[in-house]
Parts: sequence; C-alpha cells; structure tokens
Amino acid sequence: MTNLHDVIDAWTARTAAEQAFNEAKERYRETVRAALSDGVAQTAIADALSRTRESIRQDAMTDEELAAFKAAQAERRRAKRKSAG
Repeated sequence: MTNLHDVIDAWTARTAAEQAFNEAKERYRETVRAALSDGVAQTAIADALSRTRESIRQDAMTDEELAAFKAAQAERRRAKRKSAG
C-alpha cells in the first residue's frame, strides 16, 4: 500500500532529478558556447550530435538571447497566421 511517505519520497526524487537535469543542461550549453568560441564548427558539433545547425545555435544562446529568439519566432508565427487568415 502506498502511503504519504512514498509520495514525499517520489516528489523528492523528482525534484532532485529535475535539478540535476537543469544543471547538466546548463553545463552542456556552456560547453557548446566554449567550443564555438574556440573555433569548433557548428556543423561538426551538429554532425557529432546528429542535430541541426539551428539547434546547436539555439543551444549556444544565453537565456536572454533564447527568450528574445522565441519571442520573435512567436511573433513571426502570429503575423503569418494573420496574413493567411
């Protein structure tokens, strides 16, 4: 039978996993930025990771740059829908 302690343990494990994921994601992004600044080609990284150049470019963006990029992307989609409708 599952009890409250099991729920709390599961929540704690989920929270720890989420934090570890976020830390790993930030380490990855920092490493991509460093590799690009050291002259590693986006295409080489993309080929090695089987990702597109655009994905790698976005991975290398700071949080602020990524937020601005996503906002501009959303605005382009809205404008496209408006002109199509």
